[in-house]
Amino acid sequence: MEGLFHTERGAPLAILGQPDMQTQTLDNPLIIPKVLSFLTYRRWEAKVKGLDAFPRAEWPDNIALLYYAYHNMVGLGTFFIAILLTAALALWRGWLYKSRPLLWILMLLAPFPYIATTFGWMTAELGRQPWLIYGLMRTVHGASPRVSEGNALFTLIGFMGVYGVSQYCFCS
Repeated sequence: MEGLFHTERGAPLAILGQPDMQTQTLDNPLIIPKVLSFLTYRRWEAKVKGLDAFPRAEWPDNIALLYYAYHNMVGLGTFFIAILLTAALALWRGWLYKSRPLLWILMLLAPFPYIATTFGWMTAELGRQPWLIYGLMRTVHGASPRVSEGNALFTLIGFMGVYGVSQYCFCS
């Protein structure tokens, strides 16, 4: 998820970048030195395992998509915190209801928590590949032959309906 291909001491935190699977590097990275080690182990010089510490057969199937889903989820979450802290400050100071740009931003943010949640779901599901139950059952063996495409589509439409109804009820 972090785009750390090689085990490092004092591992940097990659804010942006594009994973290149052929060279196992991040292209055009925006990194903060040693922060990943600190976030993981609370020590600046801690050793953080990269993908090279694991057998290639245990790697997720689509590392680039996992990387982008995780970074979009975290980026949206950071953006939400910044905007909502600004709105809370504006409310406390008494100028929230007079600030039309901030009110527009808050209104337009309504669908983005659903998008961030979807990125979080993608991160969880892509990150657990290829293992459904780590070390015991591979994802390929976890598919149910009794669940048809129609059942999956019906469930998806049901979840979309619940999201739509909840959005309508809580925004009215």
